[in-house]
Amino acid sequence: MGYVAFGAQVLLCVTFAVAAVAKLRDLAGFRESLDRLLPLAHTLPAGTRMTAAAVVPVAELTIAALLVVPGAATIGTVAALLMTVGFTAVVGLALRRGDRAPCRCFGASERRLGPQHLVRNVLLTVFAALGLAGGATEPAGLLVAGFAGVVGALLVVWADDIAGLFGPGPAYRR
Repeated sequence: MGYVAFGAQVLLCVTFAVAAVAKLRDLAGFRESLDRLLPLAHTLPAGTRMTAAAVVPVAELTIAALLVVPGAATIGTVAALLMTVGFTAVVGLALRRGDRAPCRCFGASERRLGPQHLVRNVLLTVFAALGLAGGATEPAGLLVAGFAGVVGALLVVWADDIAGLFGPGPAYRR
């Protein structure tokens, strides 16, 4: 595995783990977001919607776990690629419908869904694709790539908060 692939896998592992834990901490809030983002989701019984909402963070935790298991990292990266493509499609369709529900991707954020979330998901999809790259590696390079992956993941996770530093504007609910 190459440095870029390793760094991308670390970024994905941390991002998916943080996203899963945040969703599980506020599963009801995440379910409300899904109700708004997925057409017809509100027609399902409440128990079914809650179960469906729980599937996403469980899948994210599974992906994060696969990414740390040496023999399963490629499977985890492919799963991350598929998941990020799905997330990108859901956000893109919601934005096209004009839905500006709060993004609960990383917890109880009040930041409304916007183009920045679409960009973030496209970038995560690119990192997932990069995670499939191969190549020779040295331990020092892996350490640097892993550190870069963690820093990148933190930037992804805190993207809404960082954007808020530059002016809350109309992106927050009032």
